[in-house]
Amino acid sequence: MSGESRDKMVRASLEVFEPPSRGGTDPGKELAKIQLQFNPAELQLTKSAEWARHREQSASRAAVPEFIGSRPGVLAMTVLLDGKDQRGQSVDARVSTLLECCVPTKESIRRVQPSPPWVRFRWGDFKSVQFLAYLRDLGVTFTRFSSQGSPERAVCEITLEEIGGETKGQNPTSGSPSSRRARTVIAGDSLQSIAHQELGGAAAWRSVAELNGLRDPWRLRPGTQVLLPGRDSE
Repeated sequence: MSGESRDKMVRASLEVFEPPSRGGTDPGKELAKIQLQFNPAELQLTKSAEWARHREQSASRAAVPEFIGSRPGVLAMTVLLDGKDQRGQSVDARVSTLLECCVPTKESIRRVQPSPPWVRFRWGDFKSVQFLAYLRDLGVTFTRFSSQGSPERAVCEITLEEIGGETKGQNPTSGSPSSRRARTVIAGDSLQSIAHQELGGAAAWRSVAELNGLRDPWRLRPGTQVLLPGRDSE
């Protein structure tokens, strides 16, 4: 019995959460959990660092590159859905749950902070892939149908992109009111809306743009961190 218990297969799952109400990296309540019937045969994880190399016309050698920042982790997988799962959910119902991860939740719309759910892939003690993410891409191929036209099998190509990591420019143990803060960008954010919510006025967006060195303040990528001025500089 003990050997059988140790050898019992652990099933991977996709956990779906309400996005946080005011930035940060802590998700809201769990909205759904898709227990995978078949563990992925392959996971593709990518992570990269961004560097900039400034050119100098008079230099005989290439300039030393400047580190710009770490890019988010990206996890890609193929998931097979076949028939009903242990909870009795159909293929169509589980695909619908995945599709809902690409549109804003009703609660986030109610808060006037529209954002799709956050997602986490979980598979036992496999820690390096268990980061909070948003569903960046979803492709579904239905391969089998019932006589009534209901899908009975689907192959889902899923790409998750990391939301973010440690708060930039802030000591997490510091409670100083003058310390800088960071805000995780969610879908639908603009510098004006962030300034209004975090600094009390949309006009403060210029100081946020200058602090982060944003060349194009109109384009914010969900999952990135935006540094906010400390209270003593607002």
